[in-house]
Amino acid sequence: MAAKSGSALYTVGQVAKRAGLTVRTLHHYDAIGLLRPSARSPSGYRLYDAADIRRLHLIVSLKRTGIGLDAIAGILAGNDLDPREVIRQQIAELDRSIAQAGAAKEGLRLLLWTLEDDPGSADSLLGATGLLAEYQKYLPTLDIRGLLVRWRQAQPHWGPIAAAIRVCQSGGTDVLSPDVQRLAQRWMNVAMRVFGGELPVVLRWANMHQRSPATAVHAGLDPALLRYLGQAIEARLDALRRHLGDDGLARLDGSASSEWEQLAADGEALLASGARPDDRRVGALRRRYQDLLARTVRHDASLAARLRAAYEREPILSLGHFIGPELRALLDPP
Repeated sequence: MAAKSGSALYTVGQVAKRAGLTVRTLHHYDAIGLLRPSARSPSGYRLYDAADIRRLHLIVSLKRTGIGLDAIAGILAGNDLDPREVIRQQIAELDRSIAQAGAAKEGLRLLLWTLEDDPGSADSLLGATGLLAEYQKYLPTLDIRGLLVRWRQAQPHWGPIAAAIRVCQSGGTDVLSPDVQRLAQRWMNVAMRVFGGELPVVLRWANMHQRSPATAVHAGLDPALLRYLGQAIEARLDALRRHLGDDGLARLDGSASSEWEQLAADGEALLASGARPDDRRVGALRRRYQDLLARTVRHDASLAARLRAAYEREPILSLGHFIGPELRALLDPP
């Protein structure tokens, strides 16, 4: 179209400069039909009039909100597009982008944290990158760095247990023996405290270490020892699964382990003192026990009954548990 007489016209360079865009961007908008100049100079150069400038302003404004060029073209063409739905879609896309950026940032933080003790070489970076990939494969939705920090901080608690388990392992002690089972329960108590009482998280952590020994070493653990310990723990979990099933097992809340420990200590003191079932101190302790049990099963009476049955019928579960058979009989009579 030839230049219109009597109207202000602008070259592509002038429009680009005033709009803060590149000439290449305006050429692209022209090529895709988003903004075609209304006129041409006698030499064939693009010329934009006031209507073109208004359209460009709208394009730039919409684009700044994150709306894609295809959606902008539909809006400007007057297609049956609900602008609210376009905005909702864009918000959802931004949420996905933010989540991806957050995950990438956390991955970089974990990588940096992993390299703090060995920052020197390309080999170190490659090793840390491979380790990060393993962590993210098994724990993609968790705060991996936070888990590692808490686990290392808990070393004074699990370190002596690991040493005792190593003695049993080197001596060829059966994983079903009372000594190993007591140690396995103590290990689980520590793990449940570290990971907020969430058994599924503990099991994912353990599964990662078994399948990826490099992660075990990085967490300060011996892969061979973990295999031995894993067999002992699995025997306990199998006993629970026979009564609770996988769903019931996953629902248990182990976050109150320190309260269970205190309850057990108080109960053993009462037993040592010869307290009778009708002693008011026993009654108070029994109420604490019932409250802790309700919280452990998340106030599910059916799950509580199945858990009681598991401890009554599976002797292995009493080995190393907070509440021994004698104390259980006092606090939870038939």
